[in-house]
Amino acid sequence: MLGPGCSSVGFGAFMEHGPFQPGKDGRLIKNKYSWNLESNMLYVESPIGVGFSYSNTSSDYTNWDDVATAKENLQFILNWLEKFPEYKNSELFLAGESYAGHYIPQLTILLLDYNRKPNVKPIKLKSIALGNPLLDLEISVKSSEYLWSHGAISDELLTMKRTICNETRLLLESIHNNMSNECSEVWELTNEEMGSDTDMGDLLAPICVSSGAAGQLGVLGTLATIHKKDVRKIGDPCLTDRINMYLNKPEVQKALHANTTHLPYAWDFCLGHLQYQRGDLAINVIPLLSNILKENIQVLLYSGDQDTKIPLTQTRKIAKLLARDLKLVALDKYGPWYDDMQIGGWSQSYGGVIEGKNVTYLTFATVRGAAHEVPYTSPSQALTLFRAFLKGQPPSRRNNTIRANKLHNPIDMMNLFSIAI
Repeated sequence: MLGPGCSSVGFGAFMEHGPFQPGKDGRLIKNKYSWNLESNMLYVESPIGVGFSYSNTSSDYTNWDDVATAKENLQFILNWLEKFPEYKNSELFLAGESYAGHYIPQLTILLLDYNRKPNVKPIKLKSIALGNPLLDLEISVKSSEYLWSHGAISDELLTMKRTICNETRLLLESIHNNMSNECSEVWELTNEEMGSDTDMGDLLAPICVSSGAAGQLGVLGTLATIHKKDVRKIGDPCLTDRINMYLNKPEVQKALHANTTHLPYAWDFCLGHLQYQRGDLAINVIPLLSNILKENIQVLLYSGDQDTKIPLTQTRKIAKLLARDLKLVALDKYGPWYDDMQIGGWSQSYGGVIEGKNVTYLTFATVRGAAHEVPYTSPSQALTLFRAFLKGQPPSRRNNTIRANKLHNPIDMMNLFSIAI
């Protein structure tokens, strides 16, 4: 799930971890890192008006908010299981990124409430995974320290963001359409210093030079600061343009049984025809995650380490807050996890007993070299992390003692310095 207003089919299925992606010749090519190699995948276009989703009632496109979206998503799951009863005994895992930091926890709470009803067959919800999630506007979006440490902004701008207008205030003023002169100045200077060709979702990403439309996709006006189209640094950065063209082909829509009502607008990644309550961005979802952990539902929080919209530093703070407040203990030291023979990122897991129930773990994991959409830029690492998630395990650690000792040998470090000099 993505959002608010973004297509899970476009982003998730075709850009990130679905089985196929449009090639340069317009034909589909296999994605060898597809998540359906490990699990059945269900991509949900939510709420109504996103992607190919539609309603015959015009009022269904207006006044969407988090509460209404969660209710509709629960109803979708219940209806889907009725239509495909062979999956009723299957375990359910919920995963999403960005604004799904709101969608998934709220849906999870409704699923748990549903399971407590008498005379219903419980849905076997096992775990949830949230990638670069918006969880608390007061914490999640603050990126000034991250940007400064990566050389993307100056010392002077860092001071301004600390003292005059931080990212949280900027978004809140945008939501209420009352941008102050102070925040306008900080916003303009940020754009000037970072440059127009820098993707806020990925500091390493090149731009697509074959299309003037690249990078111009917005999300519900000011919500573009939270979630907009990213470009891929592994492979062709113009993949998103190819997906857009592919999903707007009449023959493709016919094959997908999509747009059967001939919608009066083109398919788009995020420019859905819906109205969403922008004030919901300020909802603090952290208490919901706490309640979910108390129900012994495992939680994975993962972050691409090149994302500046919702930096890893902020998600890590939230993971530590949850562990502290629930009195969870660290099950391992903070350290590297591995994708085959390479470091996939860094992680730490927490566990303990909450209200008399054993909690297996809360895991925070970074994904090395990944952007806002992790499987888009680091597909192999993302698949490895997904496998561990399905198994209910932290990402794998590999014994690297010999190499670590050699690396940290003081004599070797002195040799390194002498070579550098």
